[in-house]
Amino acid sequence: MDKLTIWEVFLFSVPEAAVIISIAFGLGGVKFKPKEILYISLLTGIILYFIRPLVSSYIVNVILYIGVLMILFLVFKVMDFFKGMMSVILSVSIYLIIEYLNVTAIQFLFDIDPVILLKDYVLRFECFLPQLLIAILVSFAIRKYKLYLFTE
Repeated sequence: MDKLTIWEVFLFSVPEAAVIISIAFGLGGVKFKPKEILYISLLTGIILYFIRPLVSSYIVNVILYIGVLMILFLVFKVMDFFKGMMSVILSVSIYLIIEYLNVTAIQFLFDIDPVILLKDYVLRFECFLPQLLIAILVSFAIRKYKLYLFTE
């Protein structure tokens, strides 16, 4: 896959990781901890900054993303391995669905060529915001309606 610039990591990867982590915390029934989410998302973005250029397959990249999040969840003692694994896999899946629907809708509604989307950073950021906002709303809904994966 393409190598991201460091500013792309902070503009795209870190917020994306933060919202995925927030969804995973919600699904796992873990209290919302902004500081912990920030640290884990920063580390995720930085780690993936170095891993992404080494991986050419999108699916392998997603699997590594899940692996990095799982390791960081264990290091930060967020939740036990099984709960963490299930929450992370489901939260990444939810985010990927949101991303796919967002990109498909934007391409359909505005007839934007994906190649232009990758080259024009302002347009890319404008297209990134709706999926980020939807994912934030999903995270809030999970917390508000207590849609936890596990009951105690």
